Amino acid sequence: MDEHMIPENMSDVRDRVVLMQARGFEVTEEDVIKEALRNGFQDIIDDRADGAYFTIRWDETFTELWVVGMDSELEGKATPNEKFGSFIAQFKENASDVWFALDAASRKIIGR
Repeated sequence: MDEHMIPENMSDVRDRVVLMQARGFEVTEEDVIKEALRNGFQDIIDDRADGAYFTIRWDETFTELWVVGMDSELEGKATPNEKFGSFIAQFKENASDVWFALDAASRKIIGR
């Protein structure tokens, strides 16, 4: 696995955990998933907006991903499927569905 790529599925997540632990970092699958989802959604939003005009942040409970504008205002948010309760649980079950959901949320928020 290319260490600079965003993990796209659980196999990639497990590979990243092994790599990071081998380098002495104490990380869990959940840590890697959180970072992957935030970074991946950031890439999706940046692509839709044709630039880095927004910042992606997790909410306090790591349930929703917030899209924050340059003026620190909440512009929109992505919420997980109610069946799972969190993007992390949903990612573990079906990572592809999470990426499709984040892409759909970005269309709604950015408008294209």
